[in-house]
Amino acid sequence: MATGKNGGKSNGTRKVSATSKGKSGAPTKSAAKKPAAKSKSAAKNKAPSPRLNDGQRHLLAGIAILFLTAILLLSLLSPNQGQFTQWLSGLAGLAFGLGRVIIPIVTGGVGIYLVLRGMEQQPELPYLRLLGFAIVFLVLLAFATMVTYQREPTYADLYAVAAAGQGGGYTGALLATTLARLLGDWGTIITLVVIGAAGAVLVSGLSRAQFAGWFTREPRPSTGAEPAAREVRINPGREKPVAKPEPPAQMRLIPDGEAADNKTRAAAKPDKPPAREKTKKGQKDTAPPPPFVGVEPPTAAPGSVWTLPRVADVLESGTDVDVNSASIRERVEVIEHTLESFGAPATVVEINQGPTITQFGVEPNYIIQRGGKRTKVKVGKIAGLADDLALALAARSIRIQAPVPGKGYVGIEVPNSAKALVSLRDVMESTEYARMKSSLRIGLGQNVAGQPIVADLAVMPHLLIAGTTGSGKSVCVNGLIACLLLQNTPDDLRLVMIDPKRVELTGYNGIPHLAAPVVVDMDRVIGTLQWALREMDNRYKQFAGAGARNIEEYNRKLRRGDPTATKLPYIVIFIDELADLMMLAPEDTERSVTRLAQMARATGIHMVIATQRPSVDVVTGLIKANFPARIAFAVASGTDSRVILDATGAERLLGQGDMLFQSPDAAAPVRLQGCFVSDGELAQLITYWQTARRAQIIAAPGTTSPAARPTTIAPDRVVKGTVVLVDPDPATTDRRRPAAAVPPPVSHLNAPEAAPDKPAPQRRAPSIPTTPPESPASQPTFIAPTPVRPQTADDRPSTLDDPSSVAHRSPADDVLQQPLWEALQEMENGNGEDAGDDELLPEAIALVRSLNKASTSLLQRRFRIGYTRAARLMDALEDGGIIGPPTGTSKAREVYGEDGQPADREEGEGREGTSDTDAPID
Repeated sequence: MATGKNGGKSNGTRKVSATSKGKSGAPTKSAAKKPAAKSKSAAKNKAPSPRLNDGQRHLLAGIAILFLTAILLLSLLSPNQGQFTQWLSGLAGLAFGLGRVIIPIVTGGVGIYLVLRGMEQQPELPYLRLLGFAIVFLVLLAFATMVTYQREPTYADLYAVAAAGQGGGYTGALLATTLARLLGDWGTIITLVVIGAAGAVLVSGLSRAQFAGWFTREPRPSTGAEPAAREVRINPGREKPVAKPEPPAQMRLIPDGEAADNKTRAAAKPDKPPAREKTKKGQKDTAPPPPFVGVEPPTAAPGSVWTLPRVADVLESGTDVDVNSASIRERVEVIEHTLESFGAPATVVEINQGPTITQFGVEPNYIIQRGGKRTKVKVGKIAGLADDLALALAARSIRIQAPVPGKGYVGIEVPNSAKALVSLRDVMESTEYARMKSSLRIGLGQNVAGQPIVADLAVMPHLLIAGTTGSGKSVCVNGLIACLLLQNTPDDLRLVMIDPKRVELTGYNGIPHLAAPVVVDMDRVIGTLQWALREMDNRYKQFAGAGARNIEEYNRKLRRGDPTATKLPYIVIFIDELADLMMLAPEDTERSVTRLAQMARATGIHMVIATQRPSVDVVTGLIKANFPARIAFAVASGTDSRVILDATGAERLLGQGDMLFQSPDAAAPVRLQGCFVSDGELAQLITYWQTARRAQIIAAPGTTSPAARPTTIAPDRVVKGTVVLVDPDPATTDRRRPAAAVPPPVSHLNAPEAAPDKPAPQRRAPSIPTTPPESPASQPTFIAPTPVRPQTADDRPSTLDDPSSVAHRSPADDVLQQPLWEALQEMENGNGEDAGDDELLPEAIALVRSLNKASTSLLQRRFRIGYTRAARLMDALEDGGIIGPPTGTSKAREVYGEDGQPADREEGEGREGTSDTDAPID
């Protein structure tokens, strides 16, 4: 039974094993893989062993070191409390001697650092300071061992001092013994002193520039290899301009003989003008007026003298802001810490404080990659942290210039807590402004370092200004105009102003620089631009005849051949709002502005265009391509900034004069704070020029001697806007040369004079307003500063229609601006051209009378012109009575003969040409 049972069991076992075998009795692959798959799944389902992360390890290590520090401190204070504390105190004494009291401080600092690192509040370790502290500690241990050995003769050697737990322990004995064997006693002392001094420098953090300042009067320039907080350069910003003697304000013509006498007297009496007295801020200078000195202006025409206003009498100085070094240092720490926290470590190497913003020059530091390679932080990574820096600094807006052109750092521009006022006077009295010799120099403002920025409009040669409302665009335009009026007479400069808004530039009406009253009607704007194009073409013809390339060369040759000739003045066109013009007539405006911008530079015609809507439909590609000089004020978005500057950045400006100036010769825009000109300063300047008079000698009819003495304007007699006309010394009147005739207005400067025996041309004569005759020369004449109103056709006397009446006018008749044409009526048609001036009009008259038919398509085919010009010619023919009105059918218009009657037409002739209602032919 037992055997059967065993046999049964074995048979059962074999059956089970047989089920897992193949036919041959070998195990199958599936059966062999099952245990392996089971082991993998078991390993996968097994719970992972708990492991500590880095933060937890640092935290536990820090707590352990702090515990050991507490035990060590307890053993030093009371070593007899226990065996462990007694042993630990003896071990510290043997290792460091008297320096064992420093060990708890060091271990406590290490423990605190590890705890903070484990709590993810890792502070920045001053590695150089720690290294310096270790060096000083070792030097002190060596000195302590040597001093103890010298004072106690009972010790056999330095190690005996260490065995007694005195001096610097075995650490100091080992260092002192090694140096003594190599260098001797004195060599050891000198070496320890030098090494200790080096360690002290590292601990104190002194830079090489500060260390060199102890031995030199001026510190050496620092380098970027040292810590930024200790060698950063702070530029405090602008400095007050040095007061310079004002040029003589009174300018008059001097005969040749008198000029020689003046030179002799000037050489004999080199008296200096009296120095100005310093006044408080906000008050004008109280210096006495300069004496009357005759100066012959190089550009003044004979018989015409203008007196330029003094800058100090018209403009006021700005205000400064003190430098707060503590606030700047605090911002430096915030910037460096913020960049470090975002993985872009950098060092502030330079600080430039301007009137509105402070620029922090940040130099990227090195970071260690995974493979141990050191690479610098990418500039783009710093540029992308503008919003984070603005949040950390609690600033309104931050602009990052990466990198600053010509510098080795990235500029982070942070707004100042207090803004400085940049006045036009500060810029015009600066050295940069005086160094630029140009009639069209303009003061723009101050850069981020507080330095004045001056530009030459003749070099630009045109300027495009864009910005939102309230950003300072209008103040900038007024500042440019004021800058030109303060340094140019009407003989040197003429202005053309277009103001569709009627509120920005209309206040300049009445100044003699205007070539015409400020254009405010939209229907006449295109005509004004067309006049500028014709003026440009006429000047080019004159240049070709004189063999000159530009206006400067032409005027130089003109004055060389005839000193009494009237030179060509510069013409500056100001357009306050370009968007209104592009909305009314986009094609004509773009064509005129583009052609002027491309060709008018050599002729002395320049444009300043401003707009508050910098969109692509206003500032088109053609306009922007011909305006390389641009000023961008604060805009709404980065898209608008790209339209103006082809780059972003203007959307981060602060407004109120904060701008980006793109110079034609600069690689990147420069941030400026624009000049501020108050309404009171502009009113005073406008009043000065409105009340100014020319000092001319007009010979009476039928006489050869001067009929009146010249009258000049004494600038020192200007009292609250009132000008006193003072007669010169009668003794010198007879020695003056007679003055020339009154020069014509700008619109007729280039027109040839009509011969006396020929009638005057049929063009409308320019409107020349009149003023009451001057009072006798024996009494001064007071001219009240009343606003001057441009005269209309109803106010003009009928005697002005006669060209011969010009000789009977008084010198005061030339006060107001000379219109380009009478009431701008010649350009009232919408396209800005007068069809009666078309050069094809005579040929069109001959054509229609020879063919006895007239139609728009006929003119298009015969003259190969467009539909618009052909339609204008048809209108001109109809207005001139050459053809009849349109019939409304397909028949051509009737052609009138010279007697005004319809001419005979042969049958069939009317079918060749169609009427003017035909579609235009391309």
